[in-house]
This record gives sequence, C-alpha cells and structure tokens, in this order.
Amino acid sequence: MKNSLVKRRRFGLGKLMGFIISFIIVSCSSSGDSEPVVDDEPVNTTPTVTGISPTNGLVGTEVTITGTNFSNTTSENTVSFNGTNTTVTSSSTTQLVVNVPDNATSGPISVMVDGETANGPSFTVITANASLCDQSTITENTTWEDVVPGNEIDYVVQCEISIMDNALLTIAPGVIIAFEGDNSGIFTSEGGGLKAIGTESDPIKFIGTSENKGVWKGVYFGSNHPENRLEYVTVMHAGRSASGQSGEKGAVQLSRQEDSKAAIVNCTIMDNDGYGLFVTDESDLEVFSNNMISDNDDAPVGLFFNQLGALDDDSDYQGNGNDYVEVRENEIEDDGVNMPFLNVPYRFVESKKYNIKNALVIAAGNVLEFSNGAGFRLGEQSSDCANTSGSLDASGTMENPITFRGVTAGKGTWLGIGFNSSSPNNKLIYCNISGGGSSKLYNASDFNANITLQCDSRATIQNSEITDSGGFGIYMLDDDALLEDFQENTLINNELAPIWMHLPQVDQLDGASTYAEGNGRPYIQVEGDAITEADLLIKKLEVPYRIETEESGRETYVEKAITIEAGTILEFETGAGLVLGSPGVDCIPTTGSLNAQGTSDEPILFRGTTEGQGTWLGIGINSSTGTNFMNYCVVSGGGAEQMYNAGGQGNIVIHCEGSLTIENSTIKDSAGWGIDFVQGGNSLSQSNNTFENNSSGNTASN
Repeated sequence: MKNSLVKRRRFGLGKLMGFIISFIIVSCSSSGDSEPVVDDEPVNTTPTVTGISPTNGLVGTEVTITGTNFSNTTSENTVSFNGTNTTVTSSSTTQLVVNVPDNATSGPISVMVDGETANGPSFTVITANASLCDQSTITENTTWEDVVPGNEIDYVVQCEISIMDNALLTIAPGVIIAFEGDNSGIFTSEGGGLKAIGTESDPIKFIGTSENKGVWKGVYFGSNHPENRLEYVTVMHAGRSASGQSGEKGAVQLSRQEDSKAAIVNCTIMDNDGYGLFVTDESDLEVFSNNMISDNDDAPVGLFFNQLGALDDDSDYQGNGNDYVEVRENEIEDDGVNMPFLNVPYRFVESKKYNIKNALVIAAGNVLEFSNGAGFRLGEQSSDCANTSGSLDASGTMENPITFRGVTAGKGTWLGIGFNSSSPNNKLIYCNISGGGSSKLYNASDFNANITLQCDSRATIQNSEITDSGGFGIYMLDDDALLEDFQENTLINNELAPIWMHLPQVDQLDGASTYAEGNGRPYIQVEGDAITEADLLIKKLEVPYRIETEESGRETYVEKAITIEAGTILEFETGAGLVLGSPGVDCIPTTGSLNAQGTSDEPILFRGTTEGQGTWLGIGINSSTGTNFMNYCVVSGGGAEQMYNAGGQGNIVIHCEGSLTIENSTIKDSAGWGIDFVQGGNSLSQSNNTFENNSSGNTASN
C-alpha cells in the first residue's frame, strides 16, 4: 500500500509540475507565431516476461527469465513458480536468473517489480522417479510403459541403468525419459539388451532434465543381444562424460565389449555434447537408416575404416560442430565396404595408412578428407610385391565427382593413394585428387605423389584432376605397373612433374590429357629402361618426355620397335641416349627399330635438357632392319661421349650392319660428328637434311 501511495503521489506531483511548466511556456510564447507541443504521457514501468530458458527441469535447475522493466537490484524483483517464491541470484533490467525452488509445481512463472506483476510461460517441474534407480541393475526381462499420456515425462533417471545377464529392457512407444547426472543413462553389457521401438506418431524420447547439452551420459550398447535396437527414438542433451570403453563423449555408442551390435533406424540424435554416434572398432552397426544427427558439438558419427558401409545415404548428418563423419584407422580385410554418398565429407583423422585388403567402393559425389600423414594404401605394408586382393573403385560422374583432398589446403598435406593390387576393379573415374604426396607411401618408394602404383598393380584413371601434389602427380614406382585406359585427365600444379614413369610405360599415356599447367617440372619424367618386352608407341603430348639413364646409369637399349608420333619432344639427361641393339661389343644383328616420322609443321625433336654441344649421348643404330626411318626430325646436342666400345661419337652413330634412312631432318650441335660410323658394313640413306655446328663435321667416312 505504501509503495502504491508513493507512486500516486509521485505521479500527482509530476502532473502538477507539468502543468506549471506548460503554463509558463504558453505564457512566454503567447506573443509568438507558434505554440510548443508538450508530451505529458507517463513512462511505462510495468514489467513484461518474454521468455524462459529452460522450460522444464528438476528442483534447483537454473532458469533465465528475459523481459523488460526488471530492477537492477535483485531484492526488488520477486519471482514465483506457480505461486512458490524463489530467490533471484542476478538481475538486470532485461534478465533475471533464478533456481527452481523446493516444493515448486508445474505452472506459470511470474515476476513482480514495484508492485506490478507480469506472468510468463509455464515451467514444468520434473520429479525424479526413485524406484527406477532402486532397481538400476536389470537382470530380468522388463518393460517400461508409457505411464503419462501425451508429451509429458514418464520417468526421471538420475543413475546408471545397467541391463545384464541376457535380460531385455523393452521401452514402449511414447515413453519420455529425462536423465540427469554424471553417470545417468542406459547401458547394456553381459548379454543384456535394449529394445526401444517407437512409432512415427508416438516416438520414444531420451532427454535431459534441462535443455542443455551434456546433462546426462547417453545410451551405450556393450552387448551383442539380437534385439538391441533404437527405432523412432529421439536422444538429446547427452554426452556429459566420456565412455570408459571408447574414451569419447557421445549420445549413442557401441562399445567394444563382446563385439557389441545394435540397429538404429528413423532416430533423431541432436543437441548433445561430443559425438552424436560413436562406434568402436570391434562393434557392428547392424542396421542404420533414415536417421537425423544434428547440432552435436563434435562430429555426427565417429567410427572405424571397415565400418563405413554401415552408414546410409538417406540419413542427414549436417549441422554439427564438426561437419564430417570421423573415420579412425583399421583395415578393410575380411569383407568389402561400399561407402554411401553422405551430405558431409568423410574425414580420415589418424595420421596413418588406411590399408585396403578387400574391395572398397566409393559412391559418386563423396568428399574424402585426409589428415597429414593419412592416406589409402592397397596391399600389405611390406615392401615386396606379394599379390593382393584389395581394390579401390572410385567411379564418380561429371555431375558428381569424387573428391580426395587434405584437411588443409596446399601441396603435400596428406599421403595420397597407393596401389599394390592388380585388380581390374581399381578405378579412379571423375575424381579430383589434390594435396597428396606429403611422404612416401611404400617402403620401396623413392618419391612422394598423389597416386603411386607399385609392383604389377594396375588402375584405370579417366576424366580426373590430379593436382597440388607435394611430389609427382602420378608415380609409377615399378616398370610392371599399368595405367590401364588412361584418358582425358588433368595433371597440373604438382610440386614435381605430372608423372614419373619408366620408358616402356609411356605408351599408357594419352594426348588428350593435360600435363602442362603449373607443374614444378614441366615434362614427363622417364627412367630410360631398356625396351626388351614389347614394341613401344611414344605419343605426342603437350609437354616433353625427359629421359634419364637406366637405374644402372647406362643408356637405353632398344630390342623392339619404337614408333614416335609427329610433334613429340624427347629430352635426354646427360649420359642418356637411345641405342638400337643389345648391350655388347660384337655386331650381332638385332631386331630393334626406330620409326620417327614427323611433318614439316610438327617435327620430332631429340635434344638435351640444356642447349649446346654434347649435352646427351645421341642415337645409336645397331639394327639392320629397313624400318629404321627418320623424317622431319631435329637431332641436337648429342655426342657427349663415345657410344660403343669400338668408338663412335655423334648425334647419330651407325654401328656394324646398322641401317638408317633419314630425310628432311636437321642434325646440329653435336660434340662429335653429325652422323658417325663404327666398324663398317653399315648403311645410310639420306636426303634433304641440314647439318649445323657439329664439332667433328657433318658425316664421318663410312
């Protein structure tokens, strides 16, 4: 009453002062042309409540009330829960913080300030069900029924519900359970099972006693009971502390005890601390379909490499703190894995090689991200070439390519992909592979690369982008490896060359692929292995082939037919060269041949890696076949040293009964002869050739 009287007096005084001021102003301005406007409306000081958070909880739960016209002085605000007063712990003009008082009941919250009262939304006071925790260990088949109809809490659990001894806990449709506490949750072990099957119209809900993440621990399956199943279940506010089995926080977990297993169908897992779902390495996610996992603080799902096939493309994994499915390392060994398309990336988080010893099939459109030190490797970890049955089929489409990339952008941020398998199912089609080559993939590797092929492995690579490697785009470690049906690929911006390969493998490349842009070494790097097994076609590419010596350090011997397309450029390192015939000093005829026919517009170039005389060995002809033909070729910079034991130094050296027809060509900058002859009996047919700047002369005497 006193407050109201004071208020009325203040209001009356305010009106009187307003009248006096108005009178003075009007009197003073009566001789003027305009009259002032006086606003004598009183200021509204009535409080309002616009919201509360949370809207339910146990006694003692902290509640934040938002609104207007509260007092900054806590003692001047009176708050009640359905008529039961509580103490205000902090206040401002727009926010009050209180705790649910003892003996509170569900109903509206009200706030009174200076005698004015505002009613707010209803708050539901949750009452703990002590009887559940009195029987927290379930060893007999038990059913929890829907005891409170509608969207009301049926049970409150503040303890660990443990299901053991092959018992089954069945939770009926519509049941709502509120959990609170460090260890509160439902756990199966020792054969115990949990069967929680709701319906679309009557789902089961596992929630916290307040609407905060991490109020309770979660639902953990630590058994292989055949009826472990969550269907039409909502799991919220869990992840309070880490599991002793996984060491991770998560709302729903399958632990490694007893090779646990469970089915999860049509469930919503959201608003949790940690993972939405975590599956340990020996567990079995039997069925997983049409679930929604969102707004969890960590990843929606954490699981292991060989479990990826358990997920489905109808579930929604977006909107979590880490928007990717986290993949831990182990091996794909006993069963193959089909990786479905997800609406978030797969992230391979361990800095290890993920070994593929069985079939891995990746659906179009997927994004795979790798931590530094992570990568795919088909086959065993040993350095030998034991046959392996692993395969990798990553077949994307033009509209939905498959992406392999590092977690961080840049060159060499992850290992790359290694093939040690001759499976015909190894395919990279419409793939974008970038940022690999942080280190070597196999023990025998000398180089890093986005893609490494070891031993007699093979892979089909088509319509793919291979970029930003910390080494080579593709590294053909062994000369038995095969790029099968290599077509229309883009190899750009790699730290070294687009491809490193052996000379007998160069016919596996295609002229429609792109090799030129932004690579640190703008050429195909080729180890000059002998051509002894099969004929070889060297195709015109947009970059040169740069040919090194053989691994032993000697020039390349050719015992089969080499055909070179017009416009091809071959560059030779110091000491490298092409020699038709077998290594030896005698004049045994050989079947090796060279057919290099360019055109006036597209000549074939044979040159050293640097300009000048004698920067490479040259071309040796120790073959009497009539198919040795050079037309519209430019041969420059050879003659670095004597080619045969019997002598010979020049751009071209014809040995013993060697035979060559050369026309319309330029032979220049030799450190010896333009064309030299060794040991007689050889044959040269030439016409319309140009000789320039050859140290010993143009053509030696035959």
